[in-house]
Amino acid sequence: MAKRNKLWYKQPAKKWEEALPLGNGRMGAMIFGGVRRERLQLNEDTLWAGYPVQEDNPAAAASLPEARLLLAEGRYAEAQQLVERSMLGSPGQGVQPYQPLGDLFLDFAGEPDERDYVRSLDLNTAAACIEFGAGERRQRRTAFISAADQVMLVRIESADPAGLEVAVSIGSELRHGVQAASDGTLLLTGECPLRVQNHNNGQEPAVIYDEERPGRPMRFAALVRVFHEGGVLHAEDGRLTVSGAKEITLLYTSATSFDGPGRAPGLSGRDPEAVCRSVMRGAEGKSFDELLAAHARDYQALFERVELRLGAPQRADNANLPTDERLRRIMDGAQDPDMLSLIFQYGRYLLISSSRPGTQAANLQGIWNDKVQPPWNCDYHFNINLQMNYWLAETCHLSECHEPLFDLIGQQAVTGAETARIQYGCRGWTAHTMSDLWRTNNVGPSGDAQWAYWPMAGAWLCRHLWEHYLFAKDIDFLKQRAWPLIREAARFLLDWLVADEAGRLITSPSTSPENSFIVPGADRYSSVSRATAMDITLCRELFGIVIEASGELGAEEAFAETCREARSKLPPLQIGAKGQLMEWDRDVADADPKHRHLSHLYGLYPGSELTVTGTPEYTQAARRSLEIRGNEGTGWSMGWKVALWARLGDGEQAVQVLNNFLSIVDGEGFDYHRGGMYPNLLCAHPPFQIDGNFGSAAGIAEMLLQSHEQDIHLLPALPAEWAEGRVSGLRARGGYTVSIVWAGGRLTEASVTADFAGKRKVRCRGHMLDIDFSAGVPVAILASAEGNLKIRHGE
Repeated sequence: MAKRNKLWYKQPAKKWEEALPLGNGRMGAMIFGGVRRERLQLNEDTLWAGYPVQEDNPAAAASLPEARLLLAEGRYAEAQQLVERSMLGSPGQGVQPYQPLGDLFLDFAGEPDERDYVRSLDLNTAAACIEFGAGERRQRRTAFISAADQVMLVRIESADPAGLEVAVSIGSELRHGVQAASDGTLLLTGECPLRVQNHNNGQEPAVIYDEERPGRPMRFAALVRVFHEGGVLHAEDGRLTVSGAKEITLLYTSATSFDGPGRAPGLSGRDPEAVCRSVMRGAEGKSFDELLAAHARDYQALFERVELRLGAPQRADNANLPTDERLRRIMDGAQDPDMLSLIFQYGRYLLISSSRPGTQAANLQGIWNDKVQPPWNCDYHFNINLQMNYWLAETCHLSECHEPLFDLIGQQAVTGAETARIQYGCRGWTAHTMSDLWRTNNVGPSGDAQWAYWPMAGAWLCRHLWEHYLFAKDIDFLKQRAWPLIREAARFLLDWLVADEAGRLITSPSTSPENSFIVPGADRYSSVSRATAMDITLCRELFGIVIEASGELGAEEAFAETCREARSKLPPLQIGAKGQLMEWDRDVADADPKHRHLSHLYGLYPGSELTVTGTPEYTQAARRSLEIRGNEGTGWSMGWKVALWARLGDGEQAVQVLNNFLSIVDGEGFDYHRGGMYPNLLCAHPPFQIDGNFGSAAGIAEMLLQSHEQDIHLLPALPAEWAEGRVSGLRARGGYTVSIVWAGGRLTEASVTADFAGKRKVRCRGHMLDIDFSAGVPVAILASAEGNLKIRHGE
């Protein structure tokens, strides 16, 4: 079988971190591939605990002046205590977790022939396949989740004359009931917890259902329909049994009562069972082949936009190795550049599978979660993780998959406006570190300021709106969707900033997400300071976006001028005694020098304030900071480091980080310093977080193409071990689609197609070419042996 863009294994998954993910943006499944028992673990993107509540804290505004005074006097510990005592959210449910819907089980009778077992996930078709046995006893299962028809299909085929005997059942860890009917349907209905306490204090149950007022939490349903060729079907004891069939096809769909983040999802919400039955009626009249063809057209229209091959065509010994064995060889020092092509395309596959227009944004685990109490709530973390999920969307030609994030930002701005008003006495809107389906804006009344206090997320989220405009140049999107959100996020910053002793505008209190420093002259740590590098960089960036967007729209020039004036009063970034870019307002020692977060380097990536050509002194300081942090870290942290090294033009360091990321994590538990990936190539923090998959894909793209300055930069960070390769379909800002071929570590040919007519510079290895583009007309660029660039005219 063709194994490029395919994950494959010679054994079933023994645990969740070995199973293979399927998804259509809304529904997800993890396929285990068991021979005697197949497990498909199920998810639905709107299935969350909790319900909408208001949890803003009016006491925060009253405590703000005192906190600022304590920080001005250098009394960091007292300021942090005040923040944690008085400036977090009010008592309430807090951020609630994403929930697992359940499990679909297929139990096979008899003694199967387990020879020649292969379990695979084909990224080209977004379909999983399990095959085993020989001759008449060979069995094949195919599974995929269709966005076109909103169903999952599982087809089981066997040439055994005796036919198949399979028991089909469905269950859930949440409160539920199951009905089996003689027409071949299984219906699961259930209810989510009212609240899940991930940090249970021992005084109340960790999982709390609504006993007194049923109807507040989420309701959900899942419907299975079984079709069979030959044989008979029986329904009993909440399950379906098919005996003597040559072929069995299962259709599955799910729904919840969710009707918007501000609406209670209980009895007043939509009817999930009715939704499931309506979807099923639309799909069950179509053949398997028709459903497969519609799924393939829909998925491949996105996936096939980009192709990547790194290194020479795969050697036979690599091509014939299962994915987990290839990873172990790489860990032992083997060269396998094309494994990184697979990692890149896997990131694109996962985004297509977990984020489509009309769905929820991809959470900490995309849409795949098997725990009622998942790590970090499997929620939305706004201090890096959610944003990293979408770094690849524009560069990797998946702009449509960015849409759910824009929806989330618009919804978060609604609750964020109340938070700004009630909690800080500010106009505009803000967002904190974490949120959930209900767009909660606080973490509750208790927590460490290191992770619980950070009102700067709105500014970072707005960068995604602006990036989409830069890539697509869609003026209607800028005017109607992006500008109102950008403007009001900037309005919050204008009110939030305060003058320091020198008259500069600073943030106070200020944190650098999840990091701490050693308080000078004291044997203690603090997370609360003033004017951290990330805060100031975000302020400078958002004000700059306002200025540019106002110019593009020809609107609100007075407001843009206000932002320009505030921007001029922000303090500059500073360089410390070790030559590093300072993270805090003072040159202090980090509590953890190898900390996973790199917030102070935001201006290098994903921001663009710091560039090798424009700010060499600062980029050298950023390099020193990266050297101090090291090239290991959690899985997602390594994804960020790849992109940072790429922006510095250092492909060797970037590929070293990527090779570190290709380390199998077999154990369980948490590790905040060293991660990698699981055998199914999902990112291991550990535990599982999907942002490393997305971040590494974005980083690989950044090594091959950059466009954050005023040109299109080809092969800006090409490492020696990628001496030859090709990529097609990457996107550059300004509306350009780029393909590149290289050999011997040098560009041989590129093609650039512009969406709009105009002039743009293209550069590679210090050589520059000015090109006058016509809309939709590809321009072929050749490179001489010396690296000079020229346009190829004619054939």
